[in-house]
Amino acid sequence: MKPLTAYNILPNRKQELFDINNLFDLPNRQDDNYKQYLATVMKDMDKNGMSNPILVIRKENYWNRMPWTGTDTQLGVVTGSNRYRYALERGYTHIEGIICNDKSDWFQMWQSTYKRVDK
Repeated sequence: MKPLTAYNILPNRKQELFDINNLFDLPNRQDDNYKQYLATVMKDMDKNGMSNPILVIRKENYWNRMPWTGTDTQLGVVTGSNRYRYALERGYTHIEGIICNDKSDWFQMWQSTYKRVDK
């Protein structure tokens, strides 16, 4: 097992390791701007590691912001797509994350975990 873990801990939240194969990227962006930013994130993570856990959700609790393209049993990555793609690219088997219960639960955690990496 090769886990990618976060160095920040969110109080009163259950952080757990998820098998990369049981996740999928909900936004799944492929545009050039995103790919350029992803390269910046990867360089930053190579140097600094992963600061926050990703946020995932079960299909039955998802609020349909974007189409669900995973299976019924996979968890969708709602925040942390860059970190998830980094883990895939770098050969990690597991990534640390938190399961969101619904949109309001996600939004509260998003506010404390979202980080924009400067170029």
